[in-house]
Amino acid sequence: MADDHGDEGQEPPGRLRSPLLTDGQPSFHWWLLLPGVGVAVLWALYGAVTAEADATGRFLGQLLWPGIPIFGAATLAAWLGWRLDID
Repeated sequence: MADDHGDEGQEPPGRLRSPLLTDGQPSFHWWLLLPGVGVAVLWALYGAVTAEADATGRFLGQLLWPGIPIFGAATLAAWLGWRLDID
């Protein structure tokens, strides 16, 4: 029999719930990669624009290092910001 207050899906009192959302949405969307790609490409572009010579080589080098860690950190931050239930 259902509760009259409509709390069927609530956790019992005294139990902590997970900070991650469990609302049936996919856990990873394709657009969560965009901030990481954008920041990594902007970082590499900045390095290439400020290079004295060999801007293309500098762009590709900056895209690999530190571009890959920048991509990973920005994607992780976007994913955590999306999935954490902050209220």
